[in-house]
Amino acid sequence: MMSNNQGMGMDGVGMMFSLFGILYFAIALFIIVLTIVFIFKAMGFMKRKNAADQEQNELLRQLVSSNTSSRTKNDDPTSQ
Repeated sequence: MMSNNQGMGMDGVGMMFSLFGILYFAIALFIIVLTIVFIFKAMGFMKRKNAADQEQNELLRQLVSSNTSSRTKNDDPTSQ
C-alpha cells in the first residue's frame, strides 16, 4: 500500500517536470518566431530606408549641381 502512494507521487512529479519541459519548449519556440519576425521587419525597414536615402541623395545632387551652375553664371568673382 505504501509503495503504491509513493509511486503516484512520483508520477505527479514526472508530470510536473514534463509540463515544465513543454512550457520551456513553447517559450523557446515563441522567442525563435519573434526573432524571425523581427529580422524580416528590420530587413523591410532597411530596404525602405535605402530607397529613401537614394532618392534624397539624388535630389541633393540635383540641388548642388543647379546651385553650382547658377553660381558660376551669376556670382563668379573672377568674371568681373
